[in-house]
Amino acid sequence: MRGALLAMPMIAGLATQQAQAAEFVDRVGLEDKLLVVGGGLIVLLVTIYCIKCFLKPGERQERHIKRRILKDESEDRP
Repeated sequence: MRGALLAMPMIAGLATQQAQAAEFVDRVGLEDKLLVVGGGLIVLLVTIYCIKCFLKPGERQERHIKRRILKDESEDRP
């Protein structure tokens, strides 16, 4: 009996939290949904572009800075 009495305030608190969550869900409007979808599209496009640049970089010049950095120093010596 004593345990049930101690559990009653906790159950009431959970019911209050659920009611507050339900009120929040009712307030989600079209603008909110558009923001989430727009943000998701931006993240998706940036991710695709980053993967594309990682897999197929466009630097083809022999004098590009990455070639000077990655060049083995032993290649310079005869």
